[in-house]
Amino acid sequence: MRIGLRTIKTVIAATLAIIIANYLGLTYPSTAGIIAILSVTNSKKSSFKVGIGRIIALFVAIIIAYGCYQLLGYTPLAFGLYLLIYIPIAARADMSEAIPVNSVLITHFLNEKSMRPELVKNAILLLLVGVGLALIANLYMPNVRDDIKSSKEKVDTYIKLLLLKMSEAFDTTSITTDCQLICEGAAKSISQGEDYARRHLDNHLLASDGYEISYFQMRRVQLNVLEDMVKLMAHIEVEEEVSEEIKHLLVRIYETYGEENDGMSLKKDVEKVYKHYETKPLPKTREEFENRARLYQFLTEIQTFIDIKVDFRG
Repeated sequence: MRIGLRTIKTVIAATLAIIIANYLGLTYPSTAGIIAILSVTNSKKSSFKVGIGRIIALFVAIIIAYGCYQLLGYTPLAFGLYLLIYIPIAARADMSEAIPVNSVLITHFLNEKSMRPELVKNAILLLLVGVGLALIANLYMPNVRDDIKSSKEKVDTYIKLLLLKMSEAFDTTSITTDCQLICEGAAKSISQGEDYARRHLDNHLLASDGYEISYFQMRRVQLNVLEDMVKLMAHIEVEEEVSEEIKHLLVRIYETYGEENDGMSLKKDVEKVYKHYETKPLPKTREEFENRARLYQFLTEIQTFIDIKVDFRG
């Protein structure tokens, strides 16, 4: 059984939280450990958000609990009234994760039959120790830059292979099937890359650059266009002479494909192909016309594929 990094950090944070709470002479020190367990998350930003939210929510909880205990005494009914008021407020303030932790701290007042200042201080310190240790534990997060780079390379490889396959033939069923399998592989790599990119962004508290996420989203949009091209390709049946220019264009895109390519030169290549087809003789039969229309639509999809990258590079 493999023990993950989050598990190790949770164990360390919870253990240290209880030790520190004991050292400070706090009542109910194990609560600090439970708070630490519930506060260690998958990223720095989420851990920081959860921790700060719980601290703010605790002060709200203390105010509400004080009113309820003063009104009904230190009884289960008073605690029930506290929950009735506190839960909707915390949920509306997007602090639902604070409800169980802070409510446990509020039960300490119920057990002690008092809300003396030292007990209130005790509850605040328990929360600060637990949350603080969780935040410290989450200061270390594995670097996923290499994973992002690897995902980009996989996506690039899949898309380049797809372009090459489409350049080979439009009417070969086996190639069309191969293209569909390549699309599935590319989609999986894009999803994985987006996950790494989000994790990378969430682990930088002051970072606001979402380039990596935007990059994978751009590739996903391009892949959607390529999938439409694969479906269209299966229904195009034209002479090699007619499709030759588009084949050369696909090879050109394959050869120049990359993150740094802004796509501007490829846009000019597409315009040349459009002009080339304008000089071609008109179709003579309905079947030729329909196939030429599909070929023209295929070329339009290529232009869309390139425009997506051009717009992304801005």
